[in-house]
Amino acid sequence: MFSEQTTKLKWIIFTVSAIGGFLAMMDSNTVNVALYEIAQNFHITISQAQWAVTIYILILSTFLTLFGKLNDLVSRKNLYALGYLIFALGAFFNTISFNLITLILARIVQATGASILLSNNYAIISSIFKGNKRAKALGFSTALMALAGMSGPMVGGFLMHYVNWRIIFVPSIIIGLIGAYFSKKYIPEIIHKSEFKFDYFGMIYMLIATLSMLLVISKGHSWGWNSQRIIVLSIIFVVFAIIFYFQEKRIEYPVVNFELFQSKVFTYGNLALLVAYFALFTNALLFPFYTQEVLKETPLMTAVLILPFSFMFMIMALLNGKLTKKLHSSILMTTGTILIILGYVFFTTISDKLTYWNIILGQALIGAGSGCYQPSVNALIVSIAPMGKMGIASGILAMFRNVGMLLGISISVSIFDFIKNNDIKNGLDETSAFINGYHGAIYFAIFFGIVCAILSYMSHKAYKEEKGC
Repeated sequence: MFSEQTTKLKWIIFTVSAIGGFLAMMDSNTVNVALYEIAQNFHITISQAQWAVTIYILILSTFLTLFGKLNDLVSRKNLYALGYLIFALGAFFNTISFNLITLILARIVQATGASILLSNNYAIISSIFKGNKRAKALGFSTALMALAGMSGPMVGGFLMHYVNWRIIFVPSIIIGLIGAYFSKKYIPEIIHKSEFKFDYFGMIYMLIATLSMLLVISKGHSWGWNSQRIIVLSIIFVVFAIIFYFQEKRIEYPVVNFELFQSKVFTYGNLALLVAYFALFTNALLFPFYTQEVLKETPLMTAVLILPFSFMFMIMALLNGKLTKKLHSSILMTTGTILIILGYVFFTTISDKLTYWNIILGQALIGAGSGCYQPSVNALIVSIAPMGKMGIASGILAMFRNVGMLLGISISVSIFDFIKNNDIKNGLDETSAFINGYHGAIYFAIFFGIVCAILSYMSHKAYKEEKGC
């Protein structure tokens, strides 16, 4: 039985840890609403500006496993404090960036700090809580991170309304410095003496393969699909993807354990998650450009128009636990995907005139579908993993989710750019070309939403076969 003072200390440590994860997730999306102003400020295109988001997610994902391993070998309080400091430093560099290159470098620094925070917050929380209190604390932390991902554009839009895009990084500087202080003061000094084994080569192979793939997708239409650069990058992607696969198959401590994919439920679930984020990040990136460039709305109004998504996401995410008592996770996944598809149908009707109901209903349906889908797919993937491999399954889940974000951004922007530029070449005015490009990207999202629904159904069917019911 813990004393009241000890219990209070535990929740202080929880707050310090949970805020780290919250910040890391929020800054992956906060920049979305600022990309239009960044593009205007630096005189660059949407395709170029999206790298401020893409590089953050790429670096964040790549180093999650490494920093997660370090969590058990070095001072936990020092590592988490360092994560906060690096995150704050990257945020500061963002505020003084003077072109796209310096912004990308600043985002790399910030993402490195975010990776430390995101890979270790669950471990810290798990180490100080036991039993039901641990489940409660982890659930609350997960809800906070979900809220962070959805509220990022809202926070960014509100701050930009009063200053400019650089202001969105200032809270991260302040909170990062405060977080570093409290991490050093309150987080326990826990070091596990064990041999450090990490697949550095596998991590490097995965980074090279992923980055080359993203460059091919995002630059293929502008460089030319038959250009020397695209051909070389395609070869690099294939070679390093193959090397990565065989590296992971032979090593005892892989970054990705391919044995888990022997389960059809696990395979279909992760593939469904991947294509779901293809669809979700189409509108997450392009919608702020549509409202600010075509509708000429302010960042604050953009944030308000995103609010129905965030509101419905939170409602459905909170109801998800009760719904899973009556319906299996794979059924909720399929239901959520159908709602997302219906939401995108409303976005196929938008034009250069502000139509509130189309946007509100579209955002609400996508938000409800996402809130129904995301907790369900997480639960399905982790629950199907054998005991002792749930941590590895969670890591693979995070990788598929983040790769889905990256590909969703790159593919949707490439489709948008291709249609828009082709229409302008054919004499169409820029606004009409923008709308056509946006609609093209939305149809892409609908297509992958349908693919996701099929994969979700297949995961449900496979679950019944594996459980014999």
